[in-house]
Amino acid sequence: MRTPGMDVLLVGPHAKFGQSLPDRLQQWGFRCQFTATARTAYELICSQQIDVVLATTRLPDDSGFGLIKSLSGLAVTAFLCVPVEYSCFWLPAIDRGRICLGSPALRPGEFARMIKAMSPQERPAGAGLAAGL
Repeated sequence: MRTPGMDVLLVGPHAKFGQSLPDRLQQWGFRCQFTATARTAYELICSQQIDVVLATTRLPDDSGFGLIKSLSGLAVTAFLCVPVEYSCFWLPAIDRGRICLGSPALRPGEFARMIKAMSPQERPAGAGLAAGL
């Protein structure tokens, strides 16, 4: 039986996310897993329950956009991290299986508030991205 909480998969070179993101996610009640490639991410998502996918746009074997396309229809929520100078924007990409690319990009602080609102500690049952806005 699965313990309460949510599983987050961070996809891309670990250094791209830094240590503060996984630390915050864990503080908010998420369980973090890591993989570097789109292929292993897809395999992991198909073999076990993953609730949230956070991916960089550049992956060693594909782009984050290619990964998002392969996840369409799966019961996950996903964001793409787009680097800009010394920071990044987060693109909402999938909301519980529905592609939502084209939604406004989030600055790091906005993204943190949205993810925290989705956390097991804060999130009402069944809430998707809209609950975080």
